[in-house]
Amino acid sequence: MLLVSRPLFLLSLLLLGTNATAQEHPRGRELVQRRVALSQSATGKLVELHVASGSVTVLDFDSPVDRAGVKLGDARDRLELFVVNDRLVMLRPAADVAAGERVLLTVPFADGMSPARAVFALVTNATQVDAQVQVSRLPRTAEAVQAELDEVRAACAGKDAELESLRARSAATGPSGMILTGTMDSEGVKAKEPGFHPPKPTDGLKVKQVIAFRGTGWVALSLEITNEGTAPWTPTEARLSPGRSRAVTVTMKEPRIAPGGKARVVVEVRGEDWLEGSDHRVELRDSRGARRLLIPSVVF
Repeated sequence: MLLVSRPLFLLSLLLLGTNATAQEHPRGRELVQRRVALSQSATGKLVELHVASGSVTVLDFDSPVDRAGVKLGDARDRLELFVVNDRLVMLRPAADVAAGERVLLTVPFADGMSPARAVFALVTNATQVDAQVQVSRLPRTAEAVQAELDEVRAACAGKDAELESLRARSAATGPSGMILTGTMDSEGVKAKEPGFHPPKPTDGLKVKQVIAFRGTGWVALSLEITNEGTAPWTPTEARLSPGRSRAVTVTMKEPRIAPGGKARVVVEVRGEDWLEGSDHRVELRDSRGARRLLIPSVVF
């Protein structure tokens, strides 16, 4: 276990974050930053943390930590506490936590105040990883509350702008709506079957045909998907990379694709002028992230 000063660690974390941003996260999990507030009655209550192989999880405390008392459950072959200091604990899993399993991490505090310790249950989530968790235990100052409120307001302002854009799109549909919102101009809409190598079925899912539609600042991919698995599947989210698009929608007529059945799924992406002939990775997932369809390369 390595002990480092807080300033040195923060510098290291910044460098790690820079590298992590430049790379795609393993298995497409989303990196999450969140806050956890411990009340005086929190002793003995477990706080669930999402960890994953290939990702660093950082716990940032507002109270001094008893470094010698930090304990990790029986999982040292998969999880490593490789940084612990007075305010920070860093985890680096070598493997995912098995489904249905929880590994306990106990962090005692050094100031004798209540609660005396925090206990975390480390699990692996299919869609998220807790990259940074701010753990607050002391009463919060008015300045801290105001700073968080300002942060929330800024985030809401961004969501309001996106919501207004969606409202404008829904005000008129079809060609009229596309003309009014500027997503179709004198160039019209272009459609073609892009080049792609049909991948091997993943999770029993197979794509047979792709048609790409292109307009001003948007692209839509029409995918014919066959479910060769034993359970129905409903795609609810999609990711196209690389790209800086604001929104991705996944639609189809059927509520689900039954085993042995097929359906046409349309993935729509807005907010970016896609370069003609660009190569993209397309991934579709269900709401639980349990099954996915991956097309490594689509050129459109």
